[in-house]
Amino acid sequence: MFPFKEDGIIKQDVLRILEESGLGLPDYYKWRTRSGCYFCFFQRKAEWIGLKNNHPDLFDKAQSYEKSTTPTGTRYTWQNGESLEEIAKREKQILKNYGEALKRWEETAPNRPLIQLFDDAHDDDDEMEPPCLICDL
Repeated sequence: MFPFKEDGIIKQDVLRILEESGLGLPDYYKWRTRSGCYFCFFQRKAEWIGLKNNHPDLFDKAQSYEKSTTPTGTRYTWQNGESLEEIAKREKQILKNYGEALKRWEETAPNRPLIQLFDDAHDDDDEMEPPCLICDL
């Protein structure tokens, strides 16, 4: 059952409920578009930058899992085609592109159901893939 979804609750409704209850938004929404795992494969490059800046220990830990195999040269990274080290080096450009994409989205987006939140906020660095089942709910 998805009571919010079934009742047509949208983002503004959730924000109001959180504020009225005294909970507010968790701090990680300052750099993330949705909740989920720190090492989520589906997070945007700008969110990896947010992790680096807000929790460098977790960013370093995630980075330590990325590997290249010696015999084949195959890379295993969190993001297709780019390592966290490479993402960190492009921080300014990634954040600029992301900010511009969010601004465009905010200017044109109607008040949408939660399930559609950020689905259309594309930027030059990220191809939106569907989130994992936990965040997709």
